[in-house]
Amino acid sequence: MFGGVPQTSGFFGRQRSASIAAVLATALAVAGCGSSPPPVPTTRPGDAGEVGGAAVPMTLRVSVDQPMRAVFSELAKRFQIDHPGTQIQLTFKRSQELVDALDQGPAPDVLVVEDPDMNKAVHAGQVSDPAAFASNRLVLVTPPGNPNHVATFNDVARPGTRLAVCAPELACGAATARVASTLAVQLAAALTADTASAVVDAVAAGRADVGLTYSSYAKGADTRVTTLSFPGDAVSVERYSIAVTTKSENQNRAKQLVDSARSGDGHRFMASFGFGAP
Repeated sequence: MFGGVPQTSGFFGRQRSASIAAVLATALAVAGCGSSPPPVPTTRPGDAGEVGGAAVPMTLRVSVDQPMRAVFSELAKRFQIDHPGTQIQLTFKRSQELVDALDQGPAPDVLVVEDPDMNKAVHAGQVSDPAAFASNRLVLVTPPGNPNHVATFNDVARPGTRLAVCAPELACGAATARVASTLAVQLAAALTADTASAVVDAVAAGRADVGLTYSSYAKGADTRVTTLSFPGDAVSVERYSIAVTTKSENQNRAKQLVDSARSGDGHRFMASFGFGAP
């Protein structure tokens, strides 16, 4: 005995020590294996993300109504930066055309269209959980400084006033007709444009004294025109909805894009391009 602790020596002592050492070594080895598990991918197949330190590439197809070309082109760039490995493929067409094309060829992952057309997609089971997220309204645009002193919608019908409007088959043309009917104003257009942006261009170039177009196009013109609202423009508001399509193969990432567009930052970003709240 030494200090109250039994001492062992010789073969048995060495054998016991070796056995204890072996047990400890085994326990440490097991503990070591448990503390360093192999990396586990956190993304689902088809969703971009970091796997083993490298971005998994994927393409997100997004179909967008034509008036949102500028804002979604920029939104896509920012989303790609925030989500490495994600490439966004944008398609811009008229709202109705985008919905009609849902059953033709590869389906988009995200659909952005006017509310009436989104309702058609909902009834056909082509999208899930759509949400209104932006609006566009009809406005008056004049040359800088409003030299002809246009103040109301009635002023666009004054004799001698050169008026530019959208073609009737366009959404902005239909909105113009609705407002004119609501306010009982007879319009005589001097110029009918094929696009809403062409209305702005005509006014900015001096080919028209006043034009009727959407607020997003007027905002994009910056200082080339003066933008005016008018009583009754509420009847001309177009509202847009966004949704993930039911055939999307990238549901998670598509939902992230939808959430980004609907967020507070998304609304502020939309406003910078002339779009209002839904």
